[in-house]
Amino acid sequence: MKKFKIFLFLFIITKTLCAQSKKDLKNEKKKIENEIKITSGLLEKTKQNKLKSLNYVNALVTQIEKEESLVKMLNIEIKLKERKIKNINKKIFASKEIIFDKQAELEKLKNNYSKIIFSYSKNKGLKDLLMFIISAEDFNQAYKRLLYVRQYTTQRKNYLNQISKEQKQLRQEIVNLENIKKELETTTFQKKKLYEKKHENLNEISIKKNEKQQLITNLVKSEKYFKQKLKEKQKKSKELDEKIRKIIEEEIKKARKLAEKTNKLNLSPEALELTKKFTGNKRKLPWPVDNGVVIQKFGNKKHQIFSEVETFNNGVDIATDKNAIVNAVFDGTISRIFLVKGEGKAILISHGEFYTVYSGLQDVVVETGEKILTREKIGKVRYNEKEQRSLLHFEIWKGYDKVDPGDWIYKLY
Repeated sequence: MKKFKIFLFLFIITKTLCAQSKKDLKNEKKKIENEIKITSGLLEKTKQNKLKSLNYVNALVTQIEKEESLVKMLNIEIKLKERKIKNINKKIFASKEIIFDKQAELEKLKNNYSKIIFSYSKNKGLKDLLMFIISAEDFNQAYKRLLYVRQYTTQRKNYLNQISKEQKQLRQEIVNLENIKKELETTTFQKKKLYEKKHENLNEISIKKNEKQQLITNLVKSEKYFKQKLKEKQKKSKELDEKIRKIIEEEIKKARKLAEKTNKLNLSPEALELTKKFTGNKRKLPWPVDNGVVIQKFGNKKHQIFSEVETFNNGVDIATDKNAIVNAVFDGTISRIFLVKGEGKAILISHGEFYTVYSGLQDVVVETGEKILTREKIGKVRYNEKEQRSLLHFEIWKGYDKVDPGDWIYKLY
C-alpha cells in the first residue's frame, strides 16, 4: 500500500510538471497546423500558374518545412503517449498488488471470524447466553462470563464491520483498475492514430519533395526569364532599403536638432524609455498579422533554384489571409507613410531607437505623427491579383542597422 502511495505521489508530481510542456506542445502543433493551412491555400491558388511562378516554389518549400515540423511534433506526442502507457501499466500492476493484498487480508479476517464463531459456539454450551452466565458457581465467575460474552460480541461486530469495509475497498479497487484499463485502451488507440497520421504526413512530404524537384527542373529551363524576375525583385528591395534609410536619417537628424534646442544629448527621455521597453520585449513582440506563415526569412542566402544567384532579404515576407489586418508590434509613433512602386503602401513606425516597417499594404488607417499602441490596427495587406496572394513584408531596424525580426517576434520561425 505504501509503495502504491509513493508511486501515485510521484506520478501526480510528474503530471503537474509536464502539464505546461504539454500545453506548449499543443499550442506549437496548432500554430504549425495553421501555417500549413495558409500555405496549402497559397499553393491551391497559385497551382494553375506554378510553372511560371517562383512564389509557388517558395510556398512549396515552406509547406514541406512545416509538415516536417509537424512530423517532429507527432513524434514527441507519440513518445508522450508511450510514456503514459508505461505509467498506466505501472498503475495497473500496483492496483493488482493492492487487490491481491486486500484479498489476502479479507481471507484472514474471514478465517479469524470463523474461529470466533466456532469458539463462541463451543463455549456457549448451555444453548443460550443467559444460562451460560447464571450457571456460574459464584458471582465472580458470573461476572467474568458476562465480560467474556461482551468481548466476543464486540469482536464479532468489529470483524463483521472490518470484513464489510475490506469488501467495499476491494470492490472500489477493482472499479479503479477497470477505469485504468479503459484509459490504457484509449491511450493505445490514440497512439495508433498518431502513428497513422505520421505515416500519412511522411507520404505527403515525399510527394511534395518529388513535385518540388520536378518543378525546379522545369523552372531551370526558363532560367533567363526567372533571373530577370529575381533581379527586378532585388532592385525593388534595394529601393525600399534606401527609402527607409533616408527616412531614418531624417528622423535621427530631427531628434538631434530637438536635443540641441533643449540642451540634451541623443534621444529624449521618452524615446530612451521606449527603446528600453522595446529591448525588454525581445522575442516577445506579437506578430504583425493574426494569421500568417513566413515564406522568406531575413538575411543573405543562395537561391533555392539558381544556386549562383544570391538574395538578401532586409526583413521577412509573411504570407497571410486575403484582406488581413496589419497591427503595430509595439507602442510608437507613425514616422512616415510612403509608396513602394508596384508593392503598395508602407508604414514606418518609430519606437525610440528602433523602427518597424510594414510594406505591401492596400489601405492605411493611421496618419503621420500619430501615436499608436501595441496590436493597434494600422492597415490592411494588399492582395496581388496576378499572383493571387497576400504578402506582408516586415522589417526591424535599430538606428541604421537592419536586424532579424526572428530575434524579436514571438516564435516567428
